[in-house]
Amino acid sequence: MAASAHASAQSRAPDPASPNLDDLALQACDDAENLNDVMRAYAALRKLVDTSALSDSEELTPSRTELSALLGVLNDALTARIDAINLAAGAVREALQVREPGLA
Repeated sequence: MAASAHASAQSRAPDPASPNLDDLALQACDDAENLNDVMRAYAALRKLVDTSALSDSEELTPSRTELSALLGVLNDALTARIDAINLAAGAVREALQVREPGLA
């Protein structure tokens, strides 16, 4: 869910050269949904580590929605880091091909 929201947010990112109100409104809605996912993820994590209410097992048990949000946020962060590594590796490959065209 978070990954699809993240992907739709990226696909609707307004063009900085010519932002219009529709694009900005869509981006604001996507950003709000992403923040809701982060809040649910935080709630799940807090319940997993909170020791103040050890006697109340219902309070300490994260919901499936909260755990899903937590995993989604972690997945998005991992995907972003992998994408950054792939971009850097591609840039290195291109730079090497420009310097020595026959070695790639």
